[in-house]
This record gives sequence, structure tokens and C-alpha cells, in this order.
Amino acid sequence: MSQSQQVAAAWDERVLGTHSTPHFMQSSTWEAVRSRGPWHVHRRGLGTQRDYPVLVFERLVPGYGLFQHLPRVSGLEPADVGPLTQRVRDERGTAFATKIEVHQPRDEALVEAFLAHGWLPAKASQYRHTVVVDTSASEEEILANMKKRARAEIRVAERHGVEVRRAELDAANRTRMIDLVRETEERSGAYFRGDDYLEAVWETFAADDRGRLYFARYADQVVAGAFIARYGPNAWYKDGGSTRDHPHLMASRLLQWRIIRDLASDGVERYDLGHVPPPGEPDAPGHGILVFKSAFTREVLEYMPAFQLSHEERGEAWRQGEGEFIAAYRERTGDYWY
Repeated sequence: MSQSQQVAAAWDERVLGTHSTPHFMQSSTWEAVRSRGPWHVHRRGLGTQRDYPVLVFERLVPGYGLFQHLPRVSGLEPADVGPLTQRVRDERGTAFATKIEVHQPRDEALVEAFLAHGWLPAKASQYRHTVVVDTSASEEEILANMKKRARAEIRVAERHGVEVRRAELDAANRTRMIDLVRETEERSGAYFRGDDYLEAVWETFAADDRGRLYFARYADQVVAGAFIARYGPNAWYKDGGSTRDHPHLMASRLLQWRIIRDLASDGVERYDLGHVPPPGEPDAPGHGILVFKSAFTREVLEYMPAFQLSHEERGEAWRQGEGEFIAAYRERTGDYWY
């Protein structure tokens, strides 16, 4: 193991041992991905009475200055917010504002603690609602926790002879996966990052043994695919896509079931299926995604809101105008700023 690999492993050991739900956005793997672009990444210890390792991402905002982002941190109690806030202020450098996104279920006491220490609600860069499958349970328990619809559609796919297998992340399979993603994007209106970005993420995670590609096949045709990111005891449905052909096969349902079984067999405890719209907003875009994913378990999880701590007056102007800035950036570049 090289010295850089040893340093990365030591960082991940700290995060996995400290964060309550360690997220891949705090991993050395994500650090490697993001360091290749406009974001500068710093490893910080933001605890006082205990070790609290956090990757801090910094980027220049035209007209404002340096902005800091702490994505998907976890393991915080209300009593931690005061010391954390002081460390952020002390170590902000020239940053005009810091945003934090806490990867924990919404907790009103924790929300109040952030507000009490000067943090204000901010625009979240990551999804706030998701469906999580408890893969620490037995296969029978996981099936029992599904809705009847999901179990029935798994059987439909099996009867039709759909086969799900892990796939090597070679050039041909990356191209197949990109095609599935783009077809899904066109059909659904969902947004995905550019081809080069997606492939770089997949390759980096696969190289660190933290990413797996799966394909569902029917009669030698790849009809659905999924890339799964893993970090410690947690896994995420990172990217996915399917063809328009043969919707009656329910291939995507069987694809996810195979993934769930593999994760459970590997000792992964928690499988986050990614963004779903808020269940209390039936007119929100993506209702079909909610119907599909929520059939795997009976509850939709709401994460903590995002907060911003302004260090200078211009921070408040950024907090209020960030949404417009990001929309304009995407319209101009076709990419997502975060």
C-alpha cells in the first residue's frame, strides 16, 4: 500500500468510526472525484471534545468570494452544534459563508440548535427525502417489509426469465450504462450529470472497491442497469436507467431485489434508494419514482434541512439568491454547480 493509500485509509477509518451514517461524500473516494474539478477539498477535524473528521469543499463564487460546503455529515447531537460552529468560524479562512447538510433524520431539537447558533435555512444541494431498505434484516424480513406490489413484480420478472448479474466496468459496459441513463433522462425528464463526470465517478468508486455495476437482461438485451456506491455499512443507488422496451417485464424491480440481496449477503446494513419527492406533495415532480421506490419499504425518510452560517454580510445575499444563481449556471453550462 502506497503512502497516499495509507493516508486515505486512515481518513476513512476516522470517518467510519465517528459519523453515525457515514456517507460516501465524506470518503477519500469522493475526495478524489471532486478534487479533479473546481472544488478544493480539505480534511478538517471540527470536533472539540472528540474527533470529528469532515471533508470541507471550497469553491469560488463569482462576485462573492470563497464558499465552503460540508455535505452529508452525521453523528451530531444538539450539544455538538455550538463547538462545531465555533470551529467553523475559527477555521473559515477567507470564506464568506459555510453550508452544512446533515445526513440524519430530521430532528427538531437539532434544527433548533443550528438556528440558535446563527445558522439559517439554506437551499439543499442534496435530496431531502428517500427510501431506505434495512439490509441488516433477514431476506424473509426484507420481503415482508415490502409492499405487496413489489413482491408481485419481482415474481413477474422472474417468470419472464429476466436475469440480473454484476457487470465489469469495462468500456463497453460503461457505454451501455450511459445509453440507459440518457434514454431514461429523455423519457422522464430527470437530470443526470454529463457522460465524462458519470464515468469518472463510476471508475473511481470501482477502483476503490466501493462501486458495483449491475445489468438486467432479457433475451440477451440489457434492459436496465444500476450503479451502486458503497461506504462502510451503507450503500446507495447512485445512478440507474432502463430502456422503453418491454415495460411489462418489471426488470427494474428484479434488478433492485438482486442488489438488495447481494448487499445483505455482504453485510451492508443500509441501502439508500436515492431521491424521492416529498410524500405529502402529490403534485411534486417524480411521483412515479416515489411509487416505485416506496414499494421496497413502508416509510419515506426525511433528512435534516440544509443550513448556512454567514461570515460576512454578502453571505446573506448569497443565501437568498443561491437558487437563481444555480439555475442560471445550469442554463448556461448544462451542468450542476455543486
